[in-house]
Amino acid sequence: MKGLENNAAELFRLMDRVRKAWQSVTPCEHLSKSQFGTLMAIAHHGRMPGQSCTPSQEHGALTLTALAGAMHQSLPALSQRVSALEAQGYVERVPDPDDRRVIGVCVTPEGRTVMEVAYRRFGSILSQSIDYLGPQNFETLLHLLGELAIALEQAVAAQEEERESDSK
Repeated sequence: MKGLENNAAELFRLMDRVRKAWQSVTPCEHLSKSQFGTLMAIAHHGRMPGQSCTPSQEHGALTLTALAGAMHQSLPALSQRVSALEAQGYVERVPDPDDRRVIGVCVTPEGRTVMEVAYRRFGSILSQSIDYLGPQNFETLLHLLGELAIALEQAVAAQEEERESDSK
């Protein structure tokens, strides 16, 4: 059990260091990471870059419900971020041409400019990190982080199922 405690403590310590470093890497000084992530998701129609995505203007506007589902986030929290982005002029709400009751969001030209600047800034930082690790180690890191995320999600789901079955 001591080994498990040490591994958990070391993982926690390292993840906390990564979190602290990540906090200092703001894509834009005037946008939070969650706002920037929302802007990026809208621009890529609910997908992240690299997931066979095309900008939302080529698909039409994205509804908040669809965006919340794609981002696995609550509609109220997402709506607040979209409102903040809209107030800054980075996204706009547009009515669906086929059903005026449906409102979508899309990125404005100003929003695209902000994203391009942020991608360049973040790209520079990421490039330095990849140079430090080496491309092969970086690819291995991405793979292992993805596997860790899956393993943690499965373990949490299994515990939730166990709690639900115990409470019946």
